[in-house]
Amino acid sequence: MDILQLITKNRSYRRFDNSRKLEDTFLSELVDAARLSQSGANAQPLRYITVNTPDMCEKLYAHLLWAGRLKEWDGPVEEERPTAYVVVLADKQAPKIAMPLVDSGLAMQNMCLYAISKGVGSCMIGNFIKPEIKKLLEIDERYELMWVVALGYPVENVVLETVKDDVAYHRDAEGNHYVPKYKAEDILLNKF
Repeated sequence: MDILQLITKNRSYRRFDNSRKLEDTFLSELVDAARLSQSGANAQPLRYITVNTPDMCEKLYAHLLWAGRLKEWDGPVEEERPTAYVVVLADKQAPKIAMPLVDSGLAMQNMCLYAISKGVGSCMIGNFIKPEIKKLLEIDERYELMWVVALGYPVENVVLETVKDDVAYHRDAEGNHYVPKYKAEDILLNKF
């Protein structure tokens, strides 16, 4: 599969096969993919915590808020919940020149592309109960909790469609997840 096909297949998956676990070695490979990403001024301010034990996955899940645009959906049912997570942190003691928000996007994209190349789906979550997660994962005050990347083997169909009136993602009665995207010619403002 070429890189554009991987990019197209790499979606925000929110429903997974909870019976298929992800091993520590795979999570280590994801962190390796993240560390190899570009970093502003090469400051490398990001740190990671991996979670894949059923007990900790359940506890972490309780503090995540899912798909804000899907008001009628409370998140995946128990048998469709993620089987692993990578928690993305920023070191507050990193050099002032560091750009953790930009770096985290680059690192997570590397992780998610690597994951989907292995058939594993992901969802970058920025909506969560921060104090509870910091307590649960024993995160030192030195680190800022930035993102939680949910992982698992996807069991939902995600369909890309062209933006018509609204960019809001939505689901149909069969549970297919539709993600409107602008056409390239609609976002390219000029050529010189």
